[in-house]
Amino acid sequence: MHKCIERNDMNKKIELLLADVGRPYEMLNKDGTYQGCFYPVQFLYPEKPKYKLRSKNDDKNYFYGLSKIKKHFIEITPAELQAGDIIVTKFRDELHVAVYFEFGKIIHVFREHTLQIGRLKMFKEYKCYRVI
Repeated sequence: MHKCIERNDMNKKIELLLADVGRPYEMLNKDGTYQGCFYPVQFLYPEKPKYKLRSKNDDKNYFYGLSKIKKHFIEITPAELQAGDIIVTKFRDELHVAVYFEFGKIIHVFREHTLQIGRLKMFKEYKCYRVI
């Protein structure tokens, strides 16, 4: 029963996030921490730490962001994906994160775009994570 309640809570959070589809991309939160493509993750998991960009070097930001994800999430297989799990990929040499939604769909935002629903298959390589 406990897992069922958690899934229902996640489904409600996902519904609220979906209501934000079309929201413009914003690089930083009001406190100066990085938001960017992490917006859907921060929306679902506000209790997880946010991070400041280390430099303007995309590679450094990629590895720094990935280290933060690995610290607070556990890696799972694509077969284990459930609503609210995190997808991590390197897209155009930058870290890109998305939230798994359902049936191969993700919720994400690219630089210069809005929050949108996409398809997981758009990424050639990715890793999947679940909150600890």
